[in-house]
Amino acid sequence: MSLSFKIWRKEAGETITLAAPLIVAQLLQAGMGFIDTVMAGQLGARDLAAVGLGAALWGLVLLACVGATMAISPLVAHLHGGGRDQEVAGEFQQGLWVALLVGILAVPATWYIALLIPWMNVAADVAELATDYLHTIAWGMPGLCLYLAPRYLFEGLGNTKPVMLVQFVLLPLNILGNYIFMYGNFGMPALGAQGAALSTAIGLWSGALMMFIFAAVFSRFRTLNLFHSPQPPSLSEMAKILKLGLPIAVAIVMEVGMFTAIALLMGSLGKVEMAAHQIALNYASLMFMMPLGIAQAITIRVGHAAGAGNYALARTRGWVGISMAGMIMLCSATFLLLFPERVVSLYTSDPDVATMAMTLLFAAALFQFSDGLQVSASGALRGLKDTTLPMIITIISYWLIGFPAARYLGMELGLGPQGLWGGLLVGLTIAALLLNLRFFLLSRRYA
Repeated sequence: MSLSFKIWRKEAGETITLAAPLIVAQLLQAGMGFIDTVMAGQLGARDLAAVGLGAALWGLVLLACVGATMAISPLVAHLHGGGRDQEVAGEFQQGLWVALLVGILAVPATWYIALLIPWMNVAADVAELATDYLHTIAWGMPGLCLYLAPRYLFEGLGNTKPVMLVQFVLLPLNILGNYIFMYGNFGMPALGAQGAALSTAIGLWSGALMMFIFAAVFSRFRTLNLFHSPQPPSLSEMAKILKLGLPIAVAIVMEVGMFTAIALLMGSLGKVEMAAHQIALNYASLMFMMPLGIAQAITIRVGHAAGAGNYALARTRGWVGISMAGMIMLCSATFLLLFPERVVSLYTSDPDVATMAMTLLFAAALFQFSDGLQVSASGALRGLKDTTLPMIITIISYWLIGFPAARYLGMELGLGPQGLWGGLLVGLTIAALLLNLRFFLLSRRYA
């Protein structure tokens, strides 16, 4: 066994140890959306459509909040890696002020994003329910951001288990909340789609409470004196966090926005095409949870090494994580290419939808590899506290190249769904190449 392989195996083992709880937590979180969809489906097509539409629009605001607060993780990782744990409490407290600010701003953002619904050509009764959904879930946004601040603190310290444990509790709570508020049990009125939003909002505040309990009670965090000598908001410290976090938020929204725009174009092609698109996208999204968890672990591992001043190790950890994400998605892509029928059979028995979905799964197999490489490279760059240029790369790749290519191939050349997914492939591949090149050049310069 060569030394290089020993190093790779050691680093890969430590990365997957950090990533595994994050992957489980993200799958559990996706399961909550799945449960909302299934339980809304029991109420009829109108509530199901309203939950789907409301959740899609709310998701854009949610991801912006995630990105804006995510900077806490690499900042804490640098402090912890550099042996400066005495400064973590101050960083965390300023992160809380940022989270509170972002959460308060997210309330009107979620409320008023409902103004987009009349432009989306949906039935009036569905639009009304989706608006109620957004107006209700808006009040959970401060809870979401207050949940994210301790989450990213824990991740920066290299402890990813709390978020998994909290999600294990929130999943059954979400089912119970839906049962009470959607269906009208235990003396509550049946609120339908709005009840799903109320259940989620309560869950967001509950998640924040549990995260703060972890921070206050567990000995590993208690020794950091996180809540001793509370600091007032410092504009310079908050600006430092937002300078790192806002580009992450923009990059995430740009990527998800491209997928949303492609879905709208797909919907104009017909029901069969849209159904096939949802099948391919759902499978790709589930598989994406693995490289996404690895990317978050890469941020932590690279941040610890960079904080200690060991940029050669940071570079090694970045490449090990990126190669892991690439190999996982290569395995997923291979399975898709060999057994597309098995995947499609899990979703539909409609022969027209199945045939169309299998052609899209071929494109999904190709872009999964690029998707794994781009998200893991982004994680490595966040570990180096590099977010502005990756944001610019994302905008260029997705909106100046990917989406125009999708529109041209799918709509102008008449290639339909295959052309639209071809544009996705182009955008993700360009992003993967440029982000990995950025990490190669930046890490080499630091090392």
